[in-house]
Amino acid sequence: MLERLRDVLRSAAISRALSRGVRAYRDGDLAKARAAVDEVVTATDPRGSRTQETHRRSMRLMAVALRAEVAAKQGDAAAARSSVEEGLALWAEIQGHPAGVIGERSVEAFHSWERWAREWLARAGGPAA
Repeated sequence: MLERLRDVLRSAAISRALSRGVRAYRDGDLAKARAAVDEVVTATDPRGSRTQETHRRSMRLMAVALRAEVAAKQGDAAAARSSVEEGLALWAEIQGHPAGVIGERSVEAFHSWERWAREWLARAGGPAA
């Protein structure tokens, strides 16, 4: 019971950090957005209880997708590339498990991000070896 409560509190904190990152990105504050999404990526390492696995994976996908865009705008090609590649891998994995992505809007948003990511990779010289 205590572990589940801790997971819920951790999930709420991760969601708040991601919301801060999204707001900062919309406001054009790339440094603040990058710090927030880096916090989410660190907090969503593939460890922890299995009860929050779907939430953690979804939060990580959103964070690496946003980090890819922020890093690309900041000119940090290495971070953008690694985030794009991780994001594409997570997106492919989540598409195989429909419960991992909720709602048609989310699917449409990630299809749009996937197009951006693949175009960015093509402009940047393709996927890393």
